[in-house]
Amino acid sequence: MTSEEGERFIFVGGAPRSGTTLVQNMLDMHPAIAGGPEFLHLTKILALRDSLKKKVANGRIDAFCSAVDVDRAVRGMIEALLLPLADREGRRLLSEKTPANCLVFEPLMELFPRARCVFVLRDPRAIVASMLEVGRRGRAMGLSPRPYTRSLRAAVAHVEACFHAGFAAEKAAPDRVLAVEYAALVTDPATETRRICAFLGLPWSPEMRIPASRSHIGEKAITVNDRNLWYDAQSFRRDPDPSGIDRWRSRLTPHQAALIGASFAGMAPLDRFGYDLQDALTPGGRALEAAYRGLERGRAGLQRALRSERLLTLLGAAPLLG
Repeated sequence: MTSEEGERFIFVGGAPRSGTTLVQNMLDMHPAIAGGPEFLHLTKILALRDSLKKKVANGRIDAFCSAVDVDRAVRGMIEALLLPLADREGRRLLSEKTPANCLVFEPLMELFPRARCVFVLRDPRAIVASMLEVGRRGRAMGLSPRPYTRSLRAAVAHVEACFHAGFAAEKAAPDRVLAVEYAALVTDPATETRRICAFLGLPWSPEMRIPASRSHIGEKAITVNDRNLWYDAQSFRRDPDPSGIDRWRSRLTPHQAALIGASFAGMAPLDRFGYDLQDALTPGGRALEAAYRGLERGRAGLQRALRSERLLTLLGAAPLLG
């Protein structure tokens, strides 16, 4: 079951709605790879690791363990939780796909020096449009959707965080992080899956081009068990299809598209993917954008003042706003 320095692990991540599920299903078609449902908890486990190591460093818990002990324990826990699935499936490699994995690619590579990471990305306008669609669907179902699906601002901020983390990991370890672009994948799946296999050191498997040809372990968890919020059976069971690449154009207003484009136009690592992010804001749109940013700054300042007010009240001091 054990993994020699993580050589059995493939970690797949990217912004939600960027194509990570399709990539996972394509990987699961390879006879050497088991691609399961989203484990969801690696970011939390890595946060615990950080907290423990900080407490070791400041002398609070060093009587119990060292930083090396913490890493050994965390590494063992991740292996014990994930690798049995690959063993049951008779596969040598385990692909763990959770979109947020991209936020912790770098610490995962520290823990597992021979693990490989697949960073999935897509035109940010398509990602944000799809996120907002999930948010609307969730609200219609009476659910409380993830914060980043509730507004354009929140969606853009989350995608920016995912892109920055994924590109930083790729820059730090270009031989261990592979960027896979959604439009290229669905337009030419043969070329892209060959590239993925070469990166993983595996022979190409033609079946990777047709993931809808059989069932996948992860389907129930992300469809039925999640109330079909993110996927239903039909959208989960699909082969690469380029027809939806520009669907965002009918889902976003021109102003929304321009706002998203302006947020990502200066992100240099995106240049190589050929996105035209220069949709110009109208003068009125620029004025509205500036006013909105001013309101956001004012709201943040008011929230800080109110927190101080509450703190002073608790301490019995004179109020700030009385």
